[in-house]
Amino acid sequence: MASEYQYDFTAYISFLPPDLGGRKKRIYSGFRPSVSFKTDKHYSSQLIFDTPDYIEPGSNAIVTVKILPAITIPKNLSVNDTFKIAEGNHVIGTGIIKSKIIKQEAELFKQ
Repeated sequence: MASEYQYDFTAYISFLPPDLGGRKKRIYSGFRPSVSFKTDKHYSSQLIFDTPDYIEPGSNAIVTVKILPAITIPKNLSVNDTFKIAEGNHVIGTGIIKSKIIKQEAELFKQ
């Protein structure tokens, strides 16, 4: 059974350019990569951009990251922790947590 909580935070992210293994196409708001924090475990996430609606490969941005519910989400995440952004087995970027993590009850599990 998955966790009943979703974790949201603001992060500064940097996407790798295509020549360093990054994506070749734009990344749009709502993109769902996996992220990993200091471990090999990957967690499903969603990136929400304030503006613009997309980010070019090789660019940096401040975004909202939503970590989708999972039992094994690290409970000790804090501001300035780093993470990797992956698409499949390929790391396409990195990020730094910039705001306090907000733990929200996942509406998905409410009855």
